[in-house]
Amino acid sequence: MKLTKILMAGILSVTIASANETLNNSMNIMQQGIEEVQFGFINHNEEIIRKGIEAIKKGNTMFSDEALIKQSLPSDKKHMVNVASNAAKRITEDAKNMEAYLNAKAYVKATEVYSDMLNACSTCHSIVRSW
Repeated sequence: MKLTKILMAGILSVTIASANETLNNSMNIMQQGIEEVQFGFINHNEEIIRKGIEAIKKGNTMFSDEALIKQSLPSDKKHMVNVASNAAKRITEDAKNMEAYLNAKAYVKATEVYSDMLNACSTCHSIVRSW
């Protein structure tokens, strides 16, 4: 009986650690993408902007799975899955719109969408991380 409890605790610890590592990796990838997009806009380099958008989309993929989001949230924030999920959906939509505006050479509109993307990030962080 004791061995079973120890094994279950170990499995739970590994699962939580894995979820936290996944969250940290996703956030790092998204941060890199955000920095690339910003750099690309500042330097009028569409290729760098597109590279950044791809990184943001890659980092944001974990947030399409609400179970994984819930696993990654602190225990007192598990009820806020919908906040993170809605922010992820908004980021996904903004990434698509940025690409469409880049294709249309509507750079000002692309920067407006980028700003909305950052607002989605900040909203989620402020609520989930209690800023």
